[in-house]
Amino acid sequence: MHKVLIVEDFPDDARLLSEELTRYAERRGLELSIETSPVAMAIAAGSRTFDLIFLDIELPGINGMEAAELLRAYDTSTPVIFTTSLAQYAVRGYEVGAAGFIVKPVTQPKLELAMDKVLGRLRATGSERIVIPTSGGVRVTPVRDVCYVELVRHDLVFHLSSGEEPIRVRGTIRRVTEHIRPEGPLLQISSGCVVNMDYVQLIKGSEVQMTDGAALPLSRARRREAIESFSSYLGGTL
Repeated sequence: MHKVLIVEDFPDDARLLSEELTRYAERRGLELSIETSPVAMAIAAGSRTFDLIFLDIELPGINGMEAAELLRAYDTSTPVIFTTSLAQYAVRGYEVGAAGFIVKPVTQPKLELAMDKVLGRLRATGSERIVIPTSGGVRVTPVRDVCYVELVRHDLVFHLSSGEEPIRVRGTIRRVTEHIRPEGPLLQISSGCVVNMDYVQLIKGSEVQMTDGAALPLSRARRREAIESFSSYLGGTL
């Protein structure tokens, strides 16, 4: 399932793009969750993440180009495809890391070209990200870079593959479990801990041993599921 946001202030244009995306997904056998917004604050605020954003440039208030610049301040990886009737914006669009540029009206050939490119990129890099609100601002972190997350009292502690100091923020484990996908690397091993199976070294008894040396408690209720999920995931990555 890929989460797609369409930022478009004209309802007819938003509906057309949504319909074309649905047709594309049906032909490709994809699952898309499509949302629309008439204003760019939906991405400028940084409160939610999407796998792909279609962004009109000519918007009321903060225009699409300004919104993309704000987005890149905290998220450098989410693909953005600009849609506009003014082709001269293309050069500036690529300055903010645009993944594509579609001149209106949106047609299926134009959409296919842009989507095939973006989906190839998502498959190659992994698309899922977690929003971590820190004291220094919002941080968008790819799931693949999270080793494990543990709940300590009322705080979430994110341990990252970079080896940097763990990030501690207020929150519930649900913030992390909502990113668990059947085909993904995240696995909940207790009521207060989620691990990335790419960094699991061994599951032994009531412990999950991580590549960084951490020994995390595995609840009895989740042990069988954890072993089966880890075996299945490992088999799927060979």
